[in-house]
Formats: sequence, C-alpha cells, structure tokens
Amino acid sequence: MLDLLLIPAALLLAFALLAVRRGDHRLHGHLMMATFTVVFLRVILHPRSLGRLHLALWLAVLAAAGSTLLLGRAALAWREGRSARSGIPRIHRASGAFTLALAALTLAVWFLRDRR
Repeated sequence: MLDLLLIPAALLLAFALLAVRRGDHRLHGHLMMATFTVVFLRVILHPRSLGRLHLALWLAVLAAAGSTLLLGRAALAWREGRSARSGIPRIHRASGAFTLALAALTLAVWFLRDRR
C-alpha cells in the first residue's frame, strides 16, 4: 500500500523536469526536494518489507539524490551570479542523470521482486 507514495513522487519529478525546461530553476529545486521527501518517507515508513538488496538500492538512490540536491544549490548560486564556479551546472546535470538512471533501476528491481 505504501507503494502508492511513489505515484506522487513520479508526478512531482515530472513537474520538476518541466519547471527546469521552462527555466524556473527555483521551482525545480523545490519540487525535487518534495520528491526526495516523499521517497524518503516511503523508505523509512516500512523498512521491514525491504530486503537487504532493496534497502541498499533505495539508500543509494537517496544518497545520490541528496548529493544532486546539494550540487543543485551550487548550480543555482552560479546561475544567480553568487558563485564563480561555472562547471557546477554540468556536474549537477550529470549527477541528476545518474540519479534518474539509478532510480529507474531501483524501481525495476522493486516492481519485479518476488512477493512470497
């Protein structure tokens, strides 16, 4: 039943990607933080149903997402002229792509698990 929390997370992710496409980087950050929070809540609400592999994958996704969020803050600072590090947005995009791929892999493993 808690898997239903993944639906709002997917919707928030889609809206966040649309926001960044429109150029609204602050809204993108807020929506990504909301997505992270929903997924985090899903993982911590019922850890007994998670096996070792699933827990490790979900924690890897959360760690990658957390670091991507921190890189996103630095990228936003560069966009707003508060930082001189121009390479941060590229690193943030690469980290985001890695996080998205890891999340897709984790969801595939999660949905294909044996439910016995």
